[in-house]
Formats: sequence, C-alpha cells, structure tokens
Amino acid sequence: METARNEEVEFIEHTHCERCGSSDANARYSDGHTYCFSCEAYGEEEGAKPRSHASPATPLSAAHKAQSQDLLTGEIKAIPARGLTQQACAKYGYKIGTYKGEPVHIATYHDKDGHPVAQKIRTADKRFNIIGDAKAMTLFGSNLWAKGKKLTLCEGEVDTITVSAQFGLKWAVVGLPHGAASAVKAVRQNWDYIMGFDEVVIMMDMDEAGQRAAKAIAELLPVGRAKIASLPCKDANECLMQGKGKEIIEAVYQAKSYRPDGIVAANDYRDTITIDEAASAVSYPFSMLNEILKGVRPMEMVSVLAGSGVGKSTFVREIAYHLHTNGQRLGMLMLEESVKRTLLGLVGMHINKNITVDRTLATDEEVLEGFDDLVGEGRHPLYLYDSFGANDIQDIANKLRYLASALECDVLILDHISLLVSAADGDERRMLDAACTVFRQICQECNVTLILVSHLSRPSGGVGHEAGAAVRLSQARGSHAIAQLSDACIALQVDPDDPDADIRHLRVLKNRFTGQTGDAGVLVYHRESGRLVEEELSHLLDPENDNEEKGETDDDISANEPVQ
Repeated sequence: METARNEEVEFIEHTHCERCGSSDANARYSDGHTYCFSCEAYGEEEGAKPRSHASPATPLSAAHKAQSQDLLTGEIKAIPARGLTQQACAKYGYKIGTYKGEPVHIATYHDKDGHPVAQKIRTADKRFNIIGDAKAMTLFGSNLWAKGKKLTLCEGEVDTITVSAQFGLKWAVVGLPHGAASAVKAVRQNWDYIMGFDEVVIMMDMDEAGQRAAKAIAELLPVGRAKIASLPCKDANECLMQGKGKEIIEAVYQAKSYRPDGIVAANDYRDTITIDEAASAVSYPFSMLNEILKGVRPMEMVSVLAGSGVGKSTFVREIAYHLHTNGQRLGMLMLEESVKRTLLGLVGMHINKNITVDRTLATDEEVLEGFDDLVGEGRHPLYLYDSFGANDIQDIANKLRYLASALECDVLILDHISLLVSAADGDERRMLDAACTVFRQICQECNVTLILVSHLSRPSGGVGHEAGAAVRLSQARGSHAIAQLSDACIALQVDPDDPDADIRHLRVLKNRFTGQTGDAGVLVYHRESGRLVEEELSHLLDPENDNEEKGETDDDISANEPVQ
C-alpha cells in the first residue's frame, strides 16, 4: 500500500475486490484509494483527493527533519499482552501511543539510509494505517543490521520483535512491511539488503497465505540461500504466549533448505512431446549465426571471444539492440564504458547515426526523439549497471541475480569478464574459474541467457588477433572454464587478407545445442551509422550511388575513428 508523503491516511472499511473476486480483502482508505491484500491491486476511487509529493528540490536533511516531525512520538514500554519486554520494544523503536484519540501500537519504518520515514499504526481491533512516506519503507528492523551470516525474515512487526528477543536481540531479524500478500514485492525492493546475508531463514505464519508467501520468497532467492522455518503454532508470537519460546529458536536452527525438486511425471508431457523445439523463438540479429545456433535460449551462457580493438562492444550492442527492439527484457553490465556511452551507442543504432564517434551527426532533438522511441515510456524495459570499471566478482554476481530475479530480465550481457580480475590480487585463473561457475549457476537458477564477453590471450608466433590470427577456444584469456562452461562460443575476427578493413568474420567455435560449428557469416562495420551489419545488407546503409552523388571516397570513410 502506498500513501502520499507526510499524509495521514485512515482505514475505513474492508470491501469487495473487482479484480480477484475476494469478498473482504480490498481495503478502502480515507484519501479515496484502495488496496487489496489478496491480489495486491491498487486503485483510486472517483473523487479521490490528489496525492501530493514532496518537492525533489527539498534538501535531504530538511526533508528528513520534516518527515520525523510529522511522525508520532509515543512511549516505549513493555507490552505484556504480547509478551514483549521494554528492552525488546526499544531495540526496534516499537511504541504505544495515541492516534486520533485512540490507543495504538506504533511501528516505525526507516529508509535505506536509516532515516525514520513512516509509521505503521495498529489499533486494538487490528485496523492498520500508515503515516509518512510508505514508498521509502524498507524491511522492519533492517536499519539495525547491515549484513551478516544469517537473516530471519518474519511476516509482521510483533513476530519480528518476538523472534529477535529469543536470540537476545543480537541476531538479524526483520519483518515484511505489508504482510504475506506483498512478500515477493518487498523482497524485490530490498534485494541488495537481503543479498548481504549468507543465509535467509523465512519464518512466515503457518496459515495457507503465509506458507504460500514463504515458498514464493524461497523460489525468488538463489538456490541454497533460503531456508523455511516451521512453527508449532500459527506464528512466532503465539508460540511465545503459549510458553514455546524454545521452539522458536529450534525452528530457526532446524529450518529446511528450500530446493525445488524438479520431479515430473513423464505422462504430463504428452501434450508437449510433439512440439518442435529445435529453434528458439528469440533470434540473433545475424542470419547465418542464427541458423547455426538456432536462436537465443534461456539457461545458456554464450561467450563472445575477440582480440583487442576488434569490435566486441559494437557486436554485443548490435545483439542488445536487436533483442530489446524485439521485446526482450534486457540487463547490460558494460564494465568498460559509461551508461551514457552505452545509451548513445544504442540510440545511434536506432537512428543510424554514429553519435558515439561524432555527436554532431544528429541534433539534440533527433537524439532525444530516438531515445524516447527506443527506451521511453511504454517501451520494453532496459536496465544498465552504472558502475564503470567495477571488478568485484561477487558484487557483479549479485547484480546479475537481481536483474534476472527481481527485474525479470530475459537476457543479460556482461562486457567483459576479463576486467573482473585484471585489477584484483590473486590467481587470475582461479578467480575466472570461480566467476564462470557462479555465472553458469545463475543462468540455470534464474532461467536467463547470459552473453559474456572475454578477451583473448596473445597467440604464439608473430601474428596477433588484430592482425588476422584465427581465434581458438583455448585462447580465452586466463581460464579454460570460459570455453568449458559456455553453451556456445562465438569468435569475432578481422579479415586475415586485409586486417585494417572494416570487415569482421564470425565463427562458431562451440555449439552445445546442435554441435555445428564453423563460419557464421561476414559483417561490415558502417562508420557513418556505427552499425555492424551482414555483408550482403551493408549496401542498405551506404549505397554506392549515394556516395558517388556526394563525391565521397573510400579515403573519406576510412578517416573516421576505428571500430570500438
């Protein structure tokens, strides 16, 4: 449930939900908005008050100060009716106070920087309201622990405090801000925080809704990270009130790792056994490459191998542009270039002008029009990683999981893996082996395609790859794991007869799907448009008669910056 910043909103009644059909899960509030705790549908009724927001120009410190002044004060004291001590309530800032003349419990929520931004108000008859900035709310209690070995995730505030108290208020225990119905949404919004812990124990209520939420959270987290706790009573606080505090501790220690079993009955496949799956519906932008690899498939890791300066980034941007414009949700981690340069490259491809090399080729209006048409409102999502030169393998792995699980990307592009270890201390081969293993697991766990770019080791002899030397699988820089764990390996090579020409040869070096390898077409880099296109289609971007009419020569074209 989202509320306006600094605005008090009061619950009015439970009512019927038109979307899911629930008879009483839809809550109506005093500002005219509704929220269904069953299907999570949000709506605004006719005549609802406009929902204002704080000015983005307000200084941060002043905004937080004003926010805090609008929150309720209350008093921290023991709550015998729920078995909570004053010390436990003080740890979480859980208060007793008055709201509109009525005694209430007050749970204070913080933003990602630890500032108090909102409060969840609970009345004696279990009505809930939120005051403050609901959009900025993180997990209840997440301001108390940054990261660690074990995190316990509970369904509500009282259960969170209850569980924490059983461990002396020293173990990381946090709660969902809006209960089981919004569990997955809350985990996605707090993904980086949750990933800061090695193990996540999920302790939801033991009713159907709570266990359904526990399973959904476990499925979202990386395999092996999540455990689901089982309680002898409906929830942790009920256990405490029945004198079963010890059982709460045992439930955490004995929580079972959640692993999808993947076991199916053979006869369930009768309706699908005759469907041809030889080729994926998602294609590469180059026809011969697509014919050999039979499309882009989920759960596959594809490595692109090429020498320095041959055009790896341009090649993967062509793939990214093709996938994005054909409806795929895409995540790009371009570690050697800024987000702005990546976007300029993609927008340039969209308007067929090489604005990364020569910004004067397009006006500001043309660039903005191309940007809006490519990634503006209503277009397919495109996510980029804004951390130029990042080289921490675990951090990159977490970002890949976030893109795949939380943002539901279909294809991820990492350019390039060699940079992850180039500045790190230690054995480069071992680090690359570990990185490739983790990345391969992510493909499998998250049902995502990962396109990975790798530099090459210099071949033996006097001729380098930039001078026409053929690419071999064994030349993937630093580690044989790149070739071994990849489902497909694509080599990008210069023309051996004319290394300085804007010609690139594609070769498939590995193809686990069909086994077919070999030549996969010839590409031409068109400098004015910045496009890398199949040789037989290159005339569409640069017809000879157009060049003759303009008086252009080969010398004019080759004077531009070389392919990136």
